[in-house]
Amino acid sequence: MQQVITQYELIDKQSWSNFVKSHPQGNVFQTPEMFLVYQHAQNITPYIVAVVNNGQVEGILLAQWMANGNKLAQWITSRSIISGGPLAKDNDPAIIDQLLKAYNKLLPIKTIYSEIRPIYDSAALFEYLITRKWTRKGHYNILLSLNKDEDVLYNQMHKERKRNVQTAIKNGLTFQEVKTPEDIKSVVALIQQTYARKHVPISYLDMFDQVLDIMGDYAHFIACYTSDGKMIGGQVRLCYKEMIYAWFAGSDEAYFKQRPNDFLMWNAILWAKSKGYEVFDFGGGGEPGVEYGVRDYKMKYGCEIFDYGRMLYTHRPLTYFLAQTAYKFYHKLKGK
Repeated sequence: MQQVITQYELIDKQSWSNFVKSHPQGNVFQTPEMFLVYQHAQNITPYIVAVVNNGQVEGILLAQWMANGNKLAQWITSRSIISGGPLAKDNDPAIIDQLLKAYNKLLPIKTIYSEIRPIYDSAALFEYLITRKWTRKGHYNILLSLNKDEDVLYNQMHKERKRNVQTAIKNGLTFQEVKTPEDIKSVVALIQQTYARKHVPISYLDMFDQVLDIMGDYAHFIACYTSDGKMIGGQVRLCYKEMIYAWFAGSDEAYFKQRPNDFLMWNAILWAKSKGYEVFDFGGGGEPGVEYGVRDYKMKYGCEIFDYGRMLYTHRPLTYFLAQTAYKFYHKLKGK
């Protein structure tokens, strides 16, 4: 007997985990562990929908609902992001419909829009969602294949990246995975400093010290050090199935000339390859035809770029239009 469940406590976690891991497009962002990560993060509320048949999960949709500011501000900032989902057995449209129907009922009335951010090429899913009044917009995913020799990976990097790696080596920087609470706090502090410099809010600070307990082998903290042992760069990586995901990173700007960022990224690539991962997901690369400095930086590591796109559903179209207009106007003024 098939049923739809929207309470985390009522879903069999082993069946959920098995379903995601066995699904061709299963990814870490649709796992039970990620629900708990979202639950512990500031300004994020997770929503879960599962389609279950005779006790076995056949469909999963995990979303993170977020809003910034006070209750009034939330009416113009609230949105829901679905990373790597929904997932349905055999990509069955009937299961997808059940997931989306229950999902829409869960969302707060103030939600402006929902956005699906795929991890894999989801063209078939997107074609179906268009018939359900979702809209596709172009957006790049940046990926690096690790199924190459180390020499090939190094030589395909841009000369600037290679030069910076060599500068770091000459400066005596070292790399290691870190696991102690003290080292994790140091990595988190570097991430916090970096996001503060860029005036970018971060919702996960309050739960980073719990990530290893929640995620287990799915999460890894890595860091680089000066020759005298000072940590000057750190990253949090998520690892699942054949893929490693760039999640958060930070560095000490006082040591930029020692090139910790490129050194850390290159060693993260080598570390991932040594562990048997096949793809390094560098995350999003912005919209086609729109200048995006972060995309240019990522591509210099020898990555490939794919327009997997994103799917958008506007729950409050007028508010969405006004919010987008205000956002573009703000950034136009900021750029002057």
